[in-house]
Amino acid sequence: MIPSVVPANCNLRKRICEMEKIQIINELYDSIYAALKANSDLKKYVTNIYDYLPKQVTIPYLRLRIVNYVNLHMLSNFATKVRFSCDIYTYHISSMLAAIKHVGLVVKSISSETILESNCAINQHDEVLHSTINFDILIQGGSDEKITAEN
Repeated sequence: MIPSVVPANCNLRKRICEMEKIQIINELYDSIYAALKANSDLKKYVTNIYDYLPKQVTIPYLRLRIVNYVNLHMLSNFATKVRFSCDIYTYHISSMLAAIKHVGLVVKSISSETILESNCAINQHDEVLHSTINFDILIQGGSDEKITAEN
């Protein structure tokens, strides 16, 4: 009877740990979004900053989203890699490049975690320029995660 209780307890720990990760990811997203909205230099180049895309938008604008997250298990270390993506739509390349610069500065300034990788792609459709900035942030795992992995 005891062996059947132990796996259930381990699964509960895994679920709690996963919920804590999601909460941390959500808090990181909220802080990045709030910092982007509060950045007066960025507002010179985009009129709106969205966390979701409404039915009607006015260009230039920026949208932040979470693309995915991956749990990493490296010997005795545990971490979560989260990919955020920022879509920027403008009419002028100078505005696009300035917005890209300010997004990078905002993310670096508020993230106490490690930024693993950042990349950007720019394309154009008719007169509208579109840029996607992807950045991966590494969130270090806690001691509870080590207990979960050992069990």
